[in-house]
Amino acid sequence: LCVNAEGSVELLDPEMPGEHKYVAGGVLAPSGCIYFAPNDAGRVLCINAEGNVELLEPEMPGACKYLAGGVLAPNGCIYFAPLCAGRVLCITVEGNVELLEPELLEPEMPGASKYVADGVLAPNG
Repeated sequence: LCVNAEGSVELLDPEMPGEHKYVAGGVLAPSGCIYFAPNDAGRVLCINAEGNVELLEPEMPGACKYLAGGVLAPNGCIYFAPLCAGRVLCITVEGNVELLEPELLEPEMPGASKYVADGVLAPNG
């Protein structure tokens, strides 16, 4: 769905059948792209400044992966905390999708429904 400055509404392609594909709000990157973390979808959704939609690799299996809104950090990366996924999702400045290794988050985070609320950027970045 796209609402332009004049208030016109249009549906963007591709059509994505199913429910709860993307639940959390998107995050606007400095590049002008808006990124959405997958909940029940398999890949990160990117809408670029021209309004083109792209599904980014890698494919992420599972359901209820990311529910909380992401945070744009001072380094230009966007981070999403996991709900039922095992790793923090990072969108780099270049628009690449990375799943941060569990060993960076001691202790490892097994189980479901880890982080439900949106992230907050601390003063130290």
